[in-house]
Amino acid sequence: MQVRDIMAAEVVTIRPDQPAIRAYQLMRDRRFRHLPVVADDRLIGIVSERDLRPVLLSPGLAEATVGEIMVESPLTIGPEAPVEEAARLLVTRKIGCLPVVEGDALVGIVTETDLLSVVVELFGLLRASTRIDVVVPALEALQEVSRIIREEGCEVISMAVLTSPPGVQGRVYTFRLEPCDPHPIVAALTAAGYAVLSHEAGRR
Repeated sequence: MQVRDIMAAEVVTIRPDQPAIRAYQLMRDRRFRHLPVVADDRLIGIVSERDLRPVLLSPGLAEATVGEIMVESPLTIGPEAPVEEAARLLVTRKIGCLPVVEGDALVGIVTETDLLSVVVELFGLLRASTRIDVVVPALEALQEVSRIIREEGCEVISMAVLTSPPGVQGRVYTFRLEPCDPHPIVAALTAAGYAVLSHEAGRR
């Protein structure tokens, strides 16, 4: 999946010579937290709610312009970049959004909310489901674990690797399943020698 698949392509922007209070009004009315700053069709900065707080709280800054408070030359990403790269940059740089550019042209924006929506969709978190967390000692054992789950009559929606707790040998995989009774699966996995760390029954 690429950034272009999840980015917002219709981006509201503002010019650097606009009053900062205008940026606040746009964010409030459109319900977003970041506003790209564009001059001569070129991205030159970005302004966020956090940047605007001093303006809103200090009467002396009431006449400030967007250009005076924006973050210049913000970190950007291309539309062909993998979604994973966008997620890595947001987390490691501790930023809330990435303008998406082709050359100097702003073509979209991707935010933490966009990426969270992808995670929710990929893991089926909005669907009724059953969850089982299993310690898998080696990659080749993953196929057997999946087979046991299927033999107990349940279908896998998604699977992911979790951070293993201290002292646990092997990788911890979380399986999200179609709603089913997890107890027969837990019993079968335990009988086969696999440690089940936790499970949660699904809703129908």
